[in-house]
Formats: sequence, structure tokens, C-alpha cells
Amino acid sequence: MGISILNERDYYRIVYGGWLGKNIGGTLGAPVEGRKELLDLTFYPKLPDGPLENDDLDLQLVWLHALEQYGPSLTARELGKEWAEHVFFPFDEYGYALANLRRGLQAPIAGWFNNPFTNCMGSPIRSEIWAMAAPGAPEIAAYYAYQDAIVDHAGGEGVYGEMFFAALESAIFVEKDRDRLIEIGMKHIPESCRTAKAMRDLIRWHKEGCSWTEARELILKHHGNDNFTDAPQNIAFTILGWLYGDNFEDALLKSVNCGYDTDCTAATLGAILGMLLGPEQLPERWVKPVGDRVVVSPPIKGFPAPANLDELTRRTIRMGKQVLAAWDSDIIVHPDLPTSWSRKEAAVDPLIALSESPVSSNRYQLPEGSVRNPDLELVIEYGQTGPAIGTNQTKSVFFELVNCSRVAVEGTVSLELPDGWTASEARPVVLEPGQSYRWEAEIRANELVNSYNGLALLWTRNHDVSVWSEQRVAFSLVGAAKWTVWGPDGQQLKDVWFSGNRLDWEKALGAEMEGVYRASTTMHVPTERPFRLIAAANCPVRMKLDGQLVVDCGDTLPLMPAFHRAPPRQTAELTIGEGYHEVEVEVVKGENPLEVYVLPVSVRKTSSPGPCYFFTDVTWGLR
Repeated sequence: MGISILNERDYYRIVYGGWLGKNIGGTLGAPVEGRKELLDLTFYPKLPDGPLENDDLDLQLVWLHALEQYGPSLTARELGKEWAEHVFFPFDEYGYALANLRRGLQAPIAGWFNNPFTNCMGSPIRSEIWAMAAPGAPEIAAYYAYQDAIVDHAGGEGVYGEMFFAALESAIFVEKDRDRLIEIGMKHIPESCRTAKAMRDLIRWHKEGCSWTEARELILKHHGNDNFTDAPQNIAFTILGWLYGDNFEDALLKSVNCGYDTDCTAATLGAILGMLLGPEQLPERWVKPVGDRVVVSPPIKGFPAPANLDELTRRTIRMGKQVLAAWDSDIIVHPDLPTSWSRKEAAVDPLIALSESPVSSNRYQLPEGSVRNPDLELVIEYGQTGPAIGTNQTKSVFFELVNCSRVAVEGTVSLELPDGWTASEARPVVLEPGQSYRWEAEIRANELVNSYNGLALLWTRNHDVSVWSEQRVAFSLVGAAKWTVWGPDGQQLKDVWFSGNRLDWEKALGAEMEGVYRASTTMHVPTERPFRLIAAANCPVRMKLDGQLVVDCGDTLPLMPAFHRAPPRQTAELTIGEGYHEVEVEVVKGENPLEVYVLPVSVRKTSSPGPCYFFTDVTWGLR
């Protein structure tokens, strides 16, 4: 593999063009976000004084800060720390992931557990930072995109969408042909995922001569989803604008006029075209209204955000140089030599395998902080019910310890538990190089189970006849929710434990019959507070609080279990006092499977930016 040169001025114009295009597209699409009809925009719906704030860029500013904080070795674990410190958005998957991170869970568990929005657009919109920090190295960009996406989309199409865009955008530094760039992006995601299927169909319809509006209708027919943020349809709309557009303006307008998640589709396509064209070739009438400013949403806070695109570009390039060096990419950023590429494409098979790896486990390298070649690797597997446990209940957790070193190790594994809990006794372990040990530990809680509970695995290493060292890996188990449920035939099943916020009558009772299903529990609120209590359902639903009817929705509405945009008729806003409260839910099942979520979140008006956040201290049925 020869050395490739990326001229620093070329690097600057591609990155600057990408960030400028991102601002243009986000400002165009934001005012019409969520509209599902065919639109007819010809320019910004409303000209702002500079760009509109947009989470599409906001979150990437946090990731730039994460790169600066942790360096090129950062993983989903460090990104999760940054999220919990600096991102106060309640939107869909963001809100669920943040709740999990606040309860001590780590990615991919934090992005998967109890999260109904893993197939959405929150992560595909964050791809540019990884492409720009790994210029000309699509496999590196896609790796970072994976680490990013599993923070809030683990196991879903959002992961594949971000990997696709990151690989494509990284390749722009080397390749300018549109079809070849799309092909490179497609190589980095599984052929069987919904995103890849939507892309293959779109490309075929374009080649067959379908008009752009016909292609839009076919996308919705074969790959559409009622949730306007669902990723495969929006990723296809992004590429549709590129395939059918005659120029920057036409491409952007065709993409945004498809509707749905318009700020995301337009912002990503704007970034792609901005990287390809450079800032000097972007039309002045689109550039002038947004200018050079970087506008940050108030719920994104606590770190030094760039003031303008020039600062953002220079900081991005500074970290890109470190990433290229850390990965031995054979790509050198040079201030004088002209850009020349000799780097061959790297294999992507291991990356696809990584993206398809189980999401119900966490992986750790020991000693803590190891970047490469750790001594030991630890995997904690929670199973399909996730990291949840109820009062006086038993939870099986699997621990696997792998000796990655070149010498034999021996010691013991044991568990550190909350007061009054019990677990399997400590186990002796002797591992030759390359060997692994798997331990199924039975953990039993007592009557004192909190909303989230801290535990730890202890690895005590022995040498000769002495304790040599001890390493502690902390993890959490959240309190499961105890409900009493009834089916339409009068069947009663007490003490049903649900691991998350979904009331799963199908799991508890079978729930095949049509009719009325009921559930009841107690909700404990530690302190009096304004409350947003949601019963999000895909069927008629009623909810009572302490005997008073607070939700009465007799219609069948599309399911939307989002903290900030659940249907108003399925939401109650009231002040709830400290203590225990009786909650009763009644739903009417039709021919479709029941999907019902009961959610305790804050109201919109909070003392600082960050509304509708999840109340992680509320417990269910634990009295």
C-alpha cells in the first residue's frame, strides 16, 4: 500500500463545503419537518437571520468535542458519557437512550433496551463528522459511525443508515462519481437490511425511467412507514434528490419536496453536495442567508462549540490528522504537496459482522482504558429481556472472560451487589492464552429494588499464593415493572414483570383474542412535581390515576411512544404528589397486535433547556 497525499487546502474546502451544505439543507428542511405530503418548495420557507438550529449539526459538535476529549480511540462508551453530559434532547430515540445512560447502562444496551425508535433517523444525520475525520478511509469512517449509532439505535436501521452515509462521504475525498460513491456506501452495510433494500429498489426505478415523483410513491409503497422519521424511506429520499437533481438547487429541492423527515434528508444531501462541489461552487442565493455562523440548540450545552464554520472546519481537520495517524492509514495531510491517492479499499466484511453483532451484551477491555491488545476481554450478556430485575426476582446474567494476553492468568470472578441481594458464589478461573471462561450467574434481588441498581463484576488476579490485583467493572440493572393484567375472557395473571415501559399483554397472556385488556400497578413518585403521564397506544386506550380518568382516547391512532410528541389525547399533564399512586390502563384490541407504552416524563417547561425528559427515579409496582 502506497502513501496517499491529501493537500490541506483541498481538505479544508471539502470539509467547509460539507458543513456549509449541511447548514443550507437543514435550514431549508427544518420548517416543514414531519409533513408527509408532496411539497412544492422553491426556496427557504422562511429566511432566517443566519442558519436555523438543527440537531443534525448539534450532535456532531458534541462528537467533535468527544474526539478532542478522548482522541481517536474513542468508542460508544465515551460517546455515551458525552451524550449524558451535553445532550438534553427528549426526541424519540434520543430520549430513550438518554434515560438508559442516566441509569448507568452503556451502549449498545443503552441504545437498544426499551427503545422503540432504533429504526429512525437520529443517527444517519450524524455521519459527516466521521467522514471528515477519516477522509479517504471509508471503513474507518463507518467504524466510528457504528460506535456512534449504537448509543441510541443499537439493533436498528439507524445504525446502517449512518454507516452508509459515513462511508460514502469519506470516499468523496477520493471519488467524485455519484454512482460509484453510492456503491461504496452500500458495501459497508448488510445486503439484507431494509436500508439496502430501499436503496437497491430506488436505483432500479431510476434506471427504469421512473420520474422522481413516481419513485417517491414507490418508496412509500414498498418501504414506507407511518413514523415520518423512519430511516429507510428518508435515506432513499436523500439519494432520490441526488439521482434526479440537475444541480445543487434542483437536487436539494427534489429531496426536501418528498416530505417526511425533511431537515434530515436535505441536510445530509446538502452536506454531500457541498463536499463534492466545495463552497465556491454553491449558489450564492443559498449561501448568503445562512452565512458562516454555527447556531447551537439550547439543549446542547456545557462545551465550547465552534462559533463559525471556519473554526468548525479547522477543528475537524485537526482531529482528522490525529485519526489518520492513529489508524496507520497511510494518508498524509500535507500543506504543499498536491492531493494524490494510491490507497486501496480495505475489507469491509469484519465491519458488517460488527454491525450485526448482538445488542443485548456489553463488551469491556481490561485493564480499563485499554485501547488495543488488552490483557482480558469481558462480555456481560443480559439476554432478550435486557438488564432488568424485579423485587424478589432472579435474573440470569452471563459473564465471559477471554485471556487476550500471552501468558496464563488465574484468579476468581465474583459479584458486588446491593445490600440484601444474593448471587452465585465466586468462581475460580484459570486461563491459558486465548482461552475463555463463561459463567452464568444467578442474581436474586430482595424487596429493595430501585429504579436502577449498581452492581460490579470483580476480577481478582492471583500470583503465586497472593492476591496480585483487582479490577472492578461496574454495571446496572434497572427495576422491572410489576403489573397485574387481565384479558378479555376474564383471565387474570398477577405479578407480571415487564422489563421496560411497554405493557406486553401478548407475552403475558398470548393476547390473541380481540376485546378489552386491562392492567394495574402502583407508581412511586419520590417528590411532588409537574408530570406528563403518557399512555401511548395503537388502539383505544383509557388510563386512570388514583381512580380518576386522566386519559380517554376512544380512537385508534398511530403508535407514537415519544416523550415530546405522543398524541395529546393519550397524554395527561398534571401535578403528582410524593408517594404511591394507583395506575390503571384499559385498551381495546382489534385485529392488530397490541402496542402500549406507559411513560413518566417531565413537562415541556423546565427550569433549563431540556423538556420532556424521562423520570428515571419513578418506579412501578415495587411496593
